[in-house]
Amino acid sequence: MTSAITHACAVAALGGLGLMPTITAFAAADEDLAPEAHIPLLLERDDVFVALPEAQFLALGAELTLPDGGRLVTELAKAAPGGALDFRMLEHVAPEMLGYAAEWCVERFEQYGLDWDITGLKLTSADPEAADHPWLVIINGGAANVYEFFLDLENEPGWAQYLAQKLNVMIVSIPGNFRYGGWTEALDDEARQPRYLLDVELPADELRVRHAVYTNRLIMTGLKQLLAKHTTGPLLIIGHSTSGELAFLANQDEELGPRLGGRFLGWGSGAPARLRGLQEAKQPREGGYGREMRPVDVLARRNPVGYSRDYSRWLNPLYEPGMSTLEIAERWLEAERYRRPNFKQSLQDLEHGTGWIHKGEVERQIEALLDETGNPWGIDIEDVSADLFSTAFTRMDGFNQMVWAVARFDRNHWVAEAPLDSWEVFIAEEFRRRNPDATIRLMLFDVPMTHYGHVELPRQLAAAFIEIVRWMDAAKGTR
Repeated sequence: MTSAITHACAVAALGGLGLMPTITAFAAADEDLAPEAHIPLLLERDDVFVALPEAQFLALGAELTLPDGGRLVTELAKAAPGGALDFRMLEHVAPEMLGYAAEWCVERFEQYGLDWDITGLKLTSADPEAADHPWLVIINGGAANVYEFFLDLENEPGWAQYLAQKLNVMIVSIPGNFRYGGWTEALDDEARQPRYLLDVELPADELRVRHAVYTNRLIMTGLKQLLAKHTTGPLLIIGHSTSGELAFLANQDEELGPRLGGRFLGWGSGAPARLRGLQEAKQPREGGYGREMRPVDVLARRNPVGYSRDYSRWLNPLYEPGMSTLEIAERWLEAERYRRPNFKQSLQDLEHGTGWIHKGEVERQIEALLDETGNPWGIDIEDVSADLFSTAFTRMDGFNQMVWAVARFDRNHWVAEAPLDSWEVFIAEEFRRRNPDATIRLMLFDVPMTHYGHVELPRQLAAAFIEIVRWMDAAKGTR
């Protein structure tokens, strides 16, 4: 068997927990199957997790191609400074050339007495069978935006372009993380700031206040408006990384919840923030799981050293033999200097983990900031306070179908040397406890991909997710 650990080891390790599920990977005897056929067969198994071996994963997507090979979009991106393609240009391109019709969507919404912009790149597949499946909504995590999912680091077709050959896709950039033409300031320059309103350069004091009140509830307000106006019918939300919280908030929303239908699909998405506290209580470790608190009006800025630890590996398109992980990260962030924001508001991290222990300090800092600036916007501290750490109170029941996908080198989600210690294994088991009749699956892509596998192997990853969505739809009526 090609799995990282054997069936016998899995049973032995879980026996002490009173659990006896198994771990499954396809062995060499299954190599006669078409690569895509492995995925539904694996997902039929109710195991701790299932693993798709490297050879099968790398063979995925051989027939998943764009009508023009992606050449037109690549040329447009390469002609734009820093690759910061203006997506409005794509609205005039015939779907037959791209395999999808592109529409650039901007919604202005109000929260806490302020206006904000949220953007979506809507890709309506030219494949008529796409209408048989939900809209796949991809939301960036911290420090990223639409470009990461639409193009790879060399401006070749990205994950979403391949997905859109078979599915309808909406790529959402959370407020502030997209700017026309990108950012020209250096990565560590304080002048490099979110673009909360696409057509307005905001003063410094207002930017600090906006950073401080940047709650997940705020993002949800914009997301609901965007999806209500630009999509219809069933949805599947993939909130990558920090934005995984949005999928769980959406599940219990009175408008989005019915469209999700109790279904969840994750890619590096993790779990509701409350599970970190539960894991700390059940599996205490030295130092705990809390994060050091950064002032709420200060942005975290990405740098090569941070990305070299977990995210820059040898499948990165910019890798050349002999490069260190730091050198890969340096080249990556330099290549994306214009179009990738590379900053993150403190509340995103705090609301993603056990940051609720700092709620009082967060309120104090926001109140002090409003006093310092005179609060000319009329922000009501009670409105903000009521929304803080909503991610710690999302319900974990009410699901009927959940699938997480994770890569071998996504170190924040998977422990390759001890898979049963992985965060996603804990998450899946907790959801199984609360949803005993649900179909809950965890799939490992046993390939040296990282948290940014959609940048590293976009075509293969798209083929895998297309099969997962098809399996979820086929299984929906039989469970």
